Amino acid sequence: MSGRRRSKDSLRRKNRSKKAISQLSNIIESPNFSLKVRNIAVRDSLKISKRHGQGCEPNVRIIFCKVCKSVMNFGSDSRIRIRKSSVITTCERCNSKVRRPIRR
Repeated sequence: MSGRRRSKDSLRRKNRSKKAISQLSNIIESPNFSLKVRNIAVRDSLKISKRHGQGCEPNVRIIFCKVCKSVMNFGSDSRIRIRKSSVITTCERCNSKVRRPIRR
């Protein structure tokens, strides 16, 4: 009997973490919130994703820097370069670089 309860609890925990990450992703994507609130949402979503093994959505992952845990405003806080087969995003705050392959 206790085995069933544990599996239900883990499913509930996963569902809650997915819901929390999606709500934080909406805050990160929305320009209506202040930069401070968006940076806090980035920090919290990274903590939740590490704790529960749930990843953020791919379109949201591009928006923030995992090193300094802040939202990148393209053109002012970050630089994007396109090379042969990859897109290189550089965070201007911490000078970290992320290379992603170009999808065809």
